[in-house]
Amino acid sequence: MNGPSGPSSTRLAIDGTYNFREVAPGLLREGVLYRSDALHRLSPAGRAALARLGITRVIDLRSRLDRRLTGADRLRTVGAEYIRIPIGGGARRSDLDTLTLRSVYRTVLDQHGPQVGAAIRAIAEADGPVVVHCTAGKDRTGLVTALTLLAIGIDYPHVAADFESSASNLAGEWTAGMVRKARRFRITMTEDLLEVLAGSPEAALAEALTWVEQTHGGVRGYLAHVGVDDAVIARLHTRLDRP
Repeated sequence: MNGPSGPSSTRLAIDGTYNFREVAPGLLREGVLYRSDALHRLSPAGRAALARLGITRVIDLRSRLDRRLTGADRLRTVGAEYIRIPIGGGARRSDLDTLTLRSVYRTVLDQHGPQVGAAIRAIAEADGPVVVHCTAGKDRTGLVTALTLLAIGIDYPHVAADFESSASNLAGEWTAGMVRKARRFRITMTEDLLEVLAGSPEAALAEALTWVEQTHGGVRGYLAHVGVDDAVIARLHTRLDRP
């Protein structure tokens, strides 16, 4: 697969987030699908901004452990339906020395396929604007949004550009905070682990999709396997296609 050359999405200034943005702006119906890092830091101003966007559904992909470590989404006054679809992807502490972003993606796609499918169906079934998030908004969220875009025929370079945008949004304060937290738990920060925490390289997405191709015959085969059938894809088109 070639690297990204399509338009990437720009971070929106939602107070309390670092990686909140519209998915593939200019390619989808405007103001319908957003992605973000966790929403547990939302300030009153941040919640007011979500309300102004008309967010009607928040899909939280964090695992139960993630939510215990970071906290509940702060959605009071937003007026959005909150849906939890826990997806794991990490490893036990003893596995951290060998953990890679590629292995995380394989775990998500292979071991949490039903949850990936449920998240895509939740996007399709919403009645208004949706935001999908996990902890960083780059891996679980990135795979779900990438598969959603590919399901409705968005070209791969645009999908990859949207996917890669996370790393620049998370650089700096967010990444530094995660590194400090890891050190408090006496975790040695390797290059691979730093990529797991804060990276979103196109090559990792391409490798994940190669596995999808080899194992399920392509994105449509994988989606059928995880419960995203033709009717769901038709609903995604209705919801997301530009008029």
